[in-house]
Amino acid sequence: MTATTTPPLLRTSIGKKMLMAGTGLVILLWLIGHMLGNLKIWLSQSEIDNYAEFLRRMGEPIFPHTVALWLIRVGLTAAFVVHVYLAIDLSVRNRRARKVRYAHPAHVQTDVPAFTMRWGGLTLGLFVLFHLANFTWGWIHPGYRYVRGSVYANVVGNFNVWWMVVIYVAALVALALHIYHGTWSIFQTFGVNSRRWDKLIRRSSATVAAVLFLGFVSVPIGVLVGAIK
Repeated sequence: MTATTTPPLLRTSIGKKMLMAGTGLVILLWLIGHMLGNLKIWLSQSEIDNYAEFLRRMGEPIFPHTVALWLIRVGLTAAFVVHVYLAIDLSVRNRRARKVRYAHPAHVQTDVPAFTMRWGGLTLGLFVLFHLANFTWGWIHPGYRYVRGSVYANVVGNFNVWWMVVIYVAALVALALHIYHGTWSIFQTFGVNSRRWDKLIRRSSATVAAVLFLGFVSVPIGVLVGAIK
C-alpha cells in the first residue's frame, strides 16, 4: 500500500471548502488592514509615507529590516495561491459531478455576484499582478517617474492618468462582488448561516463589500478630481 501525506479532511469537498473559506478570511482581513493604511493618504503626505516606512521597519530589532513585512507577504501569497487552487479544484469537481447537463442553464437560483465569482476571481488574479507591477515593482508608471518608497508621489502621479483610474475602479467593482459572495460563503461553509440569519448575513456581507469598495476607490477618485494632490 502507498502511504499518503494528505490529511483526510483535505481529501473531501467539505474540507477543501473549509480551507478555502479560511484562506478567504485571511485575505479579507488583510484587505481591511490595507484599506485603512491607504486612507492615511487623506491625512497628509507624511502620514502615508511614514506608514509605509513603519511597515518596512515592523518587527525591529527582533527581525532585520523588512523581514517581518516579507513574512507577511509570503503568508499572504500562500493563502492566495491555496485559495485560487481550491477554487479551481472545487469548480472542476462540481462540473464532473454533473452527469447530466441542463438543456437551458438559466442560473435561476444564482445571484449576480455568485454568477461572476469565477470570472471575477480570474480578473482579480490578473489585477493583482498588474497592481504589483504598478506600485511595487515600478514597471508600469505612465505619465510620472516612479520612485521606490515614495508612496504619496507614486499614487498621485499614477491616478492623474484617467485610464489608470478606470482600470482600478473596474477591478474594485469585481473585488466588491467577490467579497460580497465570498463573505456570505464563509458563514455558509462554517455552518453559521440559517434561514433566520440569512438576511442579516447577506446585508453584513454587502456592507463589508461596500465599505471596502468606497475606501479603496476614494483614493484614485480623490487624486483624479484634485482632492488629493
